[in-house]
Amino acid sequence: MSKWINTELFQDFQKEKIEEKETSSGGFMRSELLWQNPSMGTVEQAKTYEGRFVPDPKGQFYKKYYYHFWQSGETWKFVLCPKTHDFKTYCPFCSGVSKLYNGTKQDKAQAYLLKRKERFVGNFYVVKDPRDADRDEEKKVVNTVKLYEFPSQVEKKLKNEITDRDEGYGYAIFDPSAEGRNIIIKVLATKKDEKGKQWPDYSSTGFSRNSSALGTDEEIGALMATCTDLVEYIKSMETDKDKMVQMLKDEFLWELVEDEAVKHGYIDEECGSTPAPEQESTQEEESTSEQESTPEEESAPEQEQENTSESESFDDLNDDDLLAELDKL
Repeated sequence: MSKWINTELFQDFQKEKIEEKETSSGGFMRSELLWQNPSMGTVEQAKTYEGRFVPDPKGQFYKKYYYHFWQSGETWKFVLCPKTHDFKTYCPFCSGVSKLYNGTKQDKAQAYLLKRKERFVGNFYVVKDPRDADRDEEKKVVNTVKLYEFPSQVEKKLKNEITDRDEGYGYAIFDPSAEGRNIIIKVLATKKDEKGKQWPDYSSTGFSRNSSALGTDEEIGALMATCTDLVEYIKSMETDKDKMVQMLKDEFLWELVEDEAVKHGYIDEECGSTPAPEQESTQEEESTSEQESTPEEESAPEQEQENTSESESFDDLNDDDLLAELDKL
């Protein structure tokens, strides 16, 4: 039994991931905290990175968040989706996207760009990063803990180890002690699509066959003290309602959702905002969830913008480029 892992919290987390697997269809300085997203190799030769996911100061292993991220003119816009905290919470961007998908070809193209995406974030101790060879000494990341914002392709690897009670490594994939297992992140490139684009492919990623400690107890204690509270980090990305409304206006979406936003208590009809948003109706939630990916879509190639279905595979791949832009904000 490891003193670095809260086994009760892990069991709760394990149960959460098992249930998720059974029911699913398939004020921080980002530049200082984040591990730069792994760059891809070629179709035949992967670029390889290594590290260990470790719990945050409250014992949490990793978190999922939803967001909207798009290019508006020459700038990139980011909105933490309110559904991050509760999927039944009203989000005016999700509502707007749902309505756009029922419109013209141009509306569908806009919806495709603004649609909700998912991302995961966890504390990650960097064991190997080949890019350190080209970094100044003070910018090297090996042997430090960074926040790693990773796509669902990587999360699936973690979930498999968490949910497989017979063969999975369980909490060892988060344990910094001698019982722990490193994740070996191998990033290949997909074959070029019809537009000549290539995307990262994490399918060869796996876990070390050998367990190892990240240091002595004293060294582990020091590195664990540098971990970031995941809940607080996600909260730091929240968008002020007034700013959210202005962004909707900038995208010519506000008129589409204004009445609905008032109805759900997102804003006050007279003065702007209310203390607590209400939950969306079942009918609207079903309309929004229709844009989620299905098992058949997970392996689908990139869709044309007018296509109304979301591709989980495309989202994972495209998010790497999007998050690279987000890192610059």
